[in-house]
Formats: sequence, C-alpha cells, structure tokens
Amino acid sequence: MGQKQELVESTFLSSITSRSHAEAHVNNTDRICRLTVTIEALKHIKRANKSMKDLVLKVTAEGKSRKFSQMNVKADELGGIIINRSFAFEITDIKRSTLLVQVYTSGIFGNKILGQSKSILVSDLLKTEEECEISLRSEWYDVFSKDERKQLPCKILMQISVGVPQPEQNVHLFVGTWNVGNAHPADNLHDWFSTTSAYDLIAIGSQECEYSPRPPHTDCAKDWVATIKSAIGSDYKLVHGLSRGQMQLVLFVHKDSQNAISEVLNGSEATGIGHVVSNKGGICISLKFWDTSLCFLNCHFAAHEGQCEARNENYREIVGNLRMLSTNTDILNQFHHVFWLGDLNYRLREERTNDKQSFSNTASWDAITNKICHKEFNELLMMDELHREKEAQNVFYLFSEGEITFPPTFKMKRNTEDVYDQKRLPAWCDRVLWFSLPGFNVRQLSYTSIPSISSSDHKPVAATFALTALALPCDSKGDPNNDDMRWHVRFTALQAKNLRASDYSGSSDPYVEFFGQNIFQEVKSKVKFQDLNPTWNPLQDIPEIVLNTSSYERLKKDFIFVRIADFDYTSRDDTLGYGVIPLEGAAIAMADGGTCDFDAKISYRGCPAGNLTGTMQITWQRNVTKRKLQITKSFSIKTQILWHQLKRHITSKHIFSDKTS
Repeated sequence: MGQKQELVESTFLSSITSRSHAEAHVNNTDRICRLTVTIEALKHIKRANKSMKDLVLKVTAEGKSRKFSQMNVKADELGGIIINRSFAFEITDIKRSTLLVQVYTSGIFGNKILGQSKSILVSDLLKTEEECEISLRSEWYDVFSKDERKQLPCKILMQISVGVPQPEQNVHLFVGTWNVGNAHPADNLHDWFSTTSAYDLIAIGSQECEYSPRPPHTDCAKDWVATIKSAIGSDYKLVHGLSRGQMQLVLFVHKDSQNAISEVLNGSEATGIGHVVSNKGGICISLKFWDTSLCFLNCHFAAHEGQCEARNENYREIVGNLRMLSTNTDILNQFHHVFWLGDLNYRLREERTNDKQSFSNTASWDAITNKICHKEFNELLMMDELHREKEAQNVFYLFSEGEITFPPTFKMKRNTEDVYDQKRLPAWCDRVLWFSLPGFNVRQLSYTSIPSISSSDHKPVAATFALTALALPCDSKGDPNNDDMRWHVRFTALQAKNLRASDYSGSSDPYVEFFGQNIFQEVKSKVKFQDLNPTWNPLQDIPEIVLNTSSYERLKKDFIFVRIADFDYTSRDDTLGYGVIPLEGAAIAMADGGTCDFDAKISYRGCPAGNLTGTMQITWQRNVTKRKLQITKSFSIKTQILWHQLKRHITSKHIFSDKTS
C-alpha cells in the first residue's frame, strides 16, 4: 500500500498521562481501502421476456452487504438486462476480505439462488502492497452454483475499482450556479467549464430550470444532465442528481477520483407557499471524499426588491429545518465544508431601508449601469444587501465569499452579453459562499460570471476551489483483552456566554448535550436555571466523554458536537444553539499531560447565539462509561439474585410451616 504515516512513538504515548495504558490501538496507521463494484449487466438469465421485479443482486465485501432489486425491465431474448449500479465498500482488512456477488429471486416462500460469482480476495485485486489504486476494465464474470462447483450459463458484467488513498489529497472543485430562466439552455455550455486542468468534483445548481425536453429526452431533468455532461466530457461520472420543483442539483466526479466517494445523501427544505410548494427553498447533496465530508446546498430565495428580510428568513429556515447526517444538529455543524450556491436574490439598495420604491426609477438604473460600465464594483457592493446583512450577522454567519470582480448577473436582456433590462435594477443575485469547520480550510481559485451564455435573464456563475481531503487511519480492532481502553475527554472548565433567552421571564435554563459519531455514549451537563451566562462545575456537572475512536490520527481530526438547550418541565426542550469543539489542540497538549482552551462559536438557525468556552484534557484509560454500566448491571443482577434468594427462603419457611401445622 501507499507510504505509511509515521507511527506514534511509544515514548510519546507513555507520557500522555499517569493513568494511561496506551496499547496498539493508537499505533494503527493503516488507511482505509475503498472498493467500488459496478454491475453493468447480466446475460443468459433463464427468464427471457419475464419481469425482473423479483430479481435481487446482493454484493458482499468484508461481511457487509448491499442489495439492488425492483428492476422494472424485462430480459431480452438472450436473457440479458442492463443494470448499471455501483456499490461502495470501505475495507479495513485487505488481506482477508473477499468480494462475492449473488443473484437470486425473492418470493413468498423465500429466496431462490440463481447463482453467484466465485469469492475474490481484495488483496488479489491490488496484487502488491505498493500498489495504491487499480481499476479493472469491465469484464464478464462467470456464475456458479452456491457450492461453487457447477458453472451456470448466467454471466455478470462487472467493473471493479479498489484504492488505498494517500494520507492527504489535493482536491479541486468546480461549483456553478445558474438561474436558467425556464428557457432551453444553449447546446454548448463549454464556456462555463473552460479550464486547463481537470476538477475532481463538479457541483451544478440551477433554478427556474423547467423547459420542454429536447429529443431523445423525456423530461427536463434528463435533458439538463445530458447538457452538462456534453460540456464537461466523458471523464466525469454522475454521483447524484436531485430535482425539486424548478431547482436542480447535480454532482459529477472525475473518473480518477470516483473511488474516493462514499456516503452520498440528499435533503430538501421548501420555503415556498405553505412551506410545501418547492418554487423556493433549498436542496442539498452531501458526500465523503475519503474521510472529508462535503455538503453542497442549492437555493432559490424570495424575489423582488424590498424583500430582504424574507430572503434572510429563507436562509434561517433552511438552516434550522434541513437535516442530513444527524437530527441533533443543523447542516452547518456536521460537515467539514459546506458550499452554499444559488439565486439568493439579494438586490442593490442605496439606503438601509426595505422601501420597495426607494430604488425603482430610471435615474437609479442609469446610475448603476454607469458604474457597471466603469467597473466601479466596490461602490456598488456597498449597496449590496447580502454584504450588509452578512456584516450585520443577520445571515451567513461565519461564511466566506470570494472577491466579486464581475458585473451584476441580473437582470439581463436575453441573447445579449452585457445589456441590462430596465424592468429591474441590476444585482448580484447569483452567489457562491462556503463555510468550514475549525481546522479545515478552503482556498478559492476563481469567482466569475459567464457573459457569453445568454439564453436567460441571469448569467451563470462559476467558482473554483482547492482543499485537502484526508484519508485517516482505520480504527484498529485491537487486543480483545484490552478492548475497553478508550480516549476520554474531561472538562476542567466550562462556561457559556450571551445565550438566547427562551423563557417568558427573559432568561433560559440551559444545559449542554455532547454528541458525535465517535462518542461512545451521549452525555449531558446539569441544568443551570435562569442563567444566560452559566458556569458549570466540571467535577459535579459534566460527565467524562468516552470516544469510540482509537487511532491517534483520527483523534486529532475529530470534533465534539454540542447542542445547548433550554430545559422545560412541561414541553419539549428548546434549542438555544449548536457548535463544535475541535479535539486537535487537546490531543497535542496530551503529550505533556496538559490541557487545552477552546472557544466554540454557537449559532442558531445560522446566526450567532453565544459562545461556549472552557478547558479540556484528553487521557487514554479504561472505559469509565462501560465500567459504570458493568457496575450498574452487576449491582442489578446481584440485587435480583438476593431478592429471589430471600423470596425463596421466605416461601420455603411458609410451606414448611404449613406442613407442620
């Protein structure tokens, strides 16, 4: 496999803390292996001209299975059907893991195996440990009986890719947004994607993308995806596409990076009429690029001048209601990077007013277009609603946006490059912003519009980025006799400041929830009544947090997610805000047995909602949570035994007395 990361020195581990008993758990540096199996077709299925609805494909690797069913097609005369379905697996034990594909039918009386491939060792695919990545060309694999002794007529067309990534990989992203104006886009969109280098990921968000599909396509979404694919070329594969109303979001990955993609999810939030109609709102797709999580969110906010606060509320509603990986926190506090794109509809206003008539006259239009002609964009940006609202922390708290050096993208006369329509004042409606968790950075490479694409009254916007994706070590399975050793996080100080008032009294009763994917058991602090700036006693009010991860490299890149809530006796507890606490500083301070200060910014519905500050320490020791559970369970079992013994003793005496009476 690829070059190993340096092992954590035993001398360093022994100095972590006097209580630590560091074992091989923290020394593991093997990186995860990504196995992708694409089943393209089947042939010689003995079900010619019959429905395939009951046919099931099951792909198994390292004990984990993926299934595909509900094939609404019929086999041709040769028993062949097109599948084109990919299955991704994360392999932790390359030498012993196997790949198996099974074909069977499901029915009322159980499953009937039609055949299966021979088991394939993942290590045989890589061939040598020095080989980091390999992609086998598509080929037909034979199918055998369940005992693998008899070869059957059926064959499976598969492409298998397996890769072990480098610890860090530079990733280049293209993020584009365009209000298509409900008109046929040009057949050629190459100007939008023109570049001398390839992107690893391409994310395209569109709004008002509803038009009559062009042959051979049967709906607008398929026409749109095909138009983009023709522009970016055959080196890109579709990761996922999402359509809600007139909004579309599609993600493509370069063929050289497709092994890195996993855990693709999607979500949506309507802010239109009744919060049901999806003419306005947001749609998003999230994924992991190796161990770095990315979220792309395409939005269309409320239109028209004088509706700035409605646009702000669209943003807050999407952040507050849209849920993806975790229901315990919002979308801004669970991904390493969030890219927010779309027609945000923010306009230019000369004064800090929402007066609809304040800027709707010919003189104002002439003044703005004159500044555009002279490229006086900085003066115009002082009038930009989004800049003002962001500066006032009313929206997009902690988000970044690149320098705008291109003309306003709305409202253009169609089929022109630089002529604005006098019916509306020009504005930078179409934007791309981003947000990253502490310790993770994005570098913007370009931010521009595309004047040559002119079928809409908006111009497309393109933003390109570079970031570092991590491939972290696997968590070692460790010594079975030492399986209860874990990293522990202990707070030595904890205080919240400037929390929101949630009660009628003008105060709140706050407590803190600590959670995360790598936390052994979620814990809560004690409640502090009627206090917007509470301080918790670390010895009495906050339990120790036990982490599931054992790899030191993973520990340094991990976070504790927090939710501050208002306790209520009679109803559901209200959320006061969300935040994240990075563990890297505490992991580094652990070398000297020291502590680390932190200051987590708390947000609610994407706006500032206070701070959570404190000091914490990380140690390596036996799992205190597991020990407490074992003690509790042991006490409960012993209590039950004593009760049954006492009951039997009393019952025995009663029976004896009956007999002797």
